[in-house]
Amino acid sequence: MGAYSVDKQHRYLHIHTQEISRSWRTPTLRQHIISALCTLLRIPFALLDILRTPFVQRARTNPRSIVIIKPCCLGDLIMTTPLLEVLRHAYPDARITYVAGSWSKVIPEHHPAVDEVIDCGSVGISGRYSTREYFALAKRLRAYHFDLAFVLDRSPMLTLLPWLAGVPRRVGPDSQGRGFSLTDRVAVSSSLQQLEHEADIYLDLARALKLPLEQPGMRFVPTENERAKAQRYDGIQIAVFVGGGSNPGMDLTAKRWPLERYRALVQKLVWELGARVLLIGGPSDAPLTRQLLEGLEVPAGSVLDRAGSTSIGELGAQLEACSLYIGNDSSPMHMAAAVGIPVIGIFGPTSPTEYGPYPTNDPKHIGLWKHPTGQPCFFQGKMRECHNCTCMSSITVDDVWQAVQRLLPSTSDSEVRR
Repeated sequence: MGAYSVDKQHRYLHIHTQEISRSWRTPTLRQHIISALCTLLRIPFALLDILRTPFVQRARTNPRSIVIIKPCCLGDLIMTTPLLEVLRHAYPDARITYVAGSWSKVIPEHHPAVDEVIDCGSVGISGRYSTREYFALAKRLRAYHFDLAFVLDRSPMLTLLPWLAGVPRRVGPDSQGRGFSLTDRVAVSSSLQQLEHEADIYLDLARALKLPLEQPGMRFVPTENERAKAQRYDGIQIAVFVGGGSNPGMDLTAKRWPLERYRALVQKLVWELGARVLLIGGPSDAPLTRQLLEGLEVPAGSVLDRAGSTSIGELGAQLEACSLYIGNDSSPMHMAAAVGIPVIGIFGPTSPTEYGPYPTNDPKHIGLWKHPTGQPCFFQGKMRECHNCTCMSSITVDDVWQAVQRLLPSTSDSEVRR
């Protein structure tokens, strides 16, 4: 068995979650002050925009060059891809540029709607960039003479960036007054009773501009070279992800389902379905996958550890070759949905209503969630106080197994209808 028992692991997760709660508890005096200042700043920025009225009108009718700003993180950027699809259909002749961080830029690089990706380095990642880097990026963007900007981050510094770059029309979510420098501010609900999926929050920007929406979905397109490296299997091949919860600027390992339950689930997948299981993840997930393999009693070759051995693009191609994804709320979960395979997402502090596989009404996706309060502890990018950290332990192996049987209804011939 692994180094932690279920009880020990959840004591650790409970303590870790409380530590995050103390760091991210909302609202704080500082946040109230920032929101108040941002609200006051709307007046001078509105006056300054009056001087730009002719340029804004051109941007409204026929934008020739569009920029999307979303530096971090992988899963968040995947959730912006439905908006990319809508923008490409609405403005087929416009040049679309995406501004993303060094680690996350791989996502827009794999979307056919994007013409160019600008690497913004660490700008936009909390506490990781200097004032010089910030203004250098603004200067770089100014040289492009963009007509229209979509700021998909709620940071007031990122909201200000396209104004500094001279973009005449600037669209973005207005969370707690942070959209002071935008020309088109779209309200975001701050109520736990009105949760909205992150992808829909981005699509609300298109709705505000009255752009046509059909049924946009998340999309990630691996290259042919990446697809050639994917391991394929004639029968049922299932990707399992046990890690996640680590992003630049934040650790939320309370999003992880207990490792012992993953071990029990993998054994059922192998023995009862005859499936081959791929353990996926990045280098930081490799210790967890090695720990899961300890004491696992399955036939040789039925479980392959791929954690840390693929690039992000190769991971997308590997997921594309699988019959099903099972794992925590994470960027691999969103990528699995983006390449079109069925997804079983396991949720705890986060809610599938906000962060589930998208579209949320797709019958081939299931988000499992048994939060004791019915309200997420993690909301609008911050962790609330957690008094009863049982949300992950409430989901049983049988719960996941029933979801597997729903998504893989015919397994007698060791093939899955995809």
